Amino acid sequence: MYNAKVNYLDAEKRYFSGTYYDVLRACLKEQSKATLEGRRGDVVQWSVLAVQASRDLGRVTEALTHAQWAMDAARSEDDPSLLCRARYGMALGHKGERDFDSALENLRAGLEVLPSGASDHLRATVLLETSATCLEAGLRSEAEGTLAKGSALVQWLREPRLLAWSLFLRSSWESPQAADLQLSAAYEIARTVRCPELMWQILWRLAERAEQQGRDRMQEDFLWNAFRIVSRLAAPLDPADATAFWRQGARRAFLDTLKTKFGGQFLSKVMADGTPESEDATRIIRDIGFDPNTIPDFGRPDVPQL
Repeated sequence: MYNAKVNYLDAEKRYFSGTYYDVLRACLKEQSKATLEGRRGDVVQWSVLAVQASRDLGRVTEALTHAQWAMDAARSEDDPSLLCRARYGMALGHKGERDFDSALENLRAGLEVLPSGASDHLRATVLLETSATCLEAGLRSEAEGTLAKGSALVQWLREPRLLAWSLFLRSSWESPQAADLQLSAAYEIARTVRCPELMWQILWRLAERAEQQGRDRMQEDFLWNAFRIVSRLAAPLDPADATAFWRQGARRAFLDTLKTKFGGQFLSKVMADGTPESEDATRIIRDIGFDPNTIPDFGRPDVPQL
């Protein structure tokens, strides 16, 4: 449950760990409080986090409403970084409804207003999001260009979540062997700092690569590991949110992949029999040729498997 003493950084950490519903409740409370007290910068900050939590719950309309709150508050302040953050939130809202043109328009506008010397973390985040959105929209040249800029900042920042994300994106351009190693490294970093949303997408990409290489058992193991992570993210949700959750973004395509691989009734089988035994993802990664021990622990010595 939400604790009123949780600050923004705590809430953001909980968001990345996948507790979307509780984080959204926190955002709504803090958003209202900041609005009443006239703290527009905090309104922007909490509203953008509400966009992220709403979008990942599958509440696309609600996400766009919070994005507009952020935009209205940012336009009342003379702070380019706030406007960039609000543009980022609006882009996420549009991306949730698969309006890639509007999403990219806001991402590009956000980068344009961000002055030199402003938050490198924010700039790197927007650049990586631009690259990811361009990839989904089929704009590979722009995706690669923005990724190169974002990755350069990430290497300097050494922020593990952004590093894992940049490696995941970079794998789209690498040779097969390099891509496998980059994805393996991205997974281990994301696992270490507990970013389940990124973890399952990395495993899904690894499953696709295993299929291309004719490694059927490895593909199935990666898919079941990814499915378990998504299922645990959905487990706390009520039926309406759970339905929207599975239909949101990449999860819908992932579900289609599972149905193609295991049959249209696989969900019913899982409900009746549970998920089958599968090799642990980290052990599979060792089979690819990547040593997880080469990844720094980032201060978390006892990391549970999700």
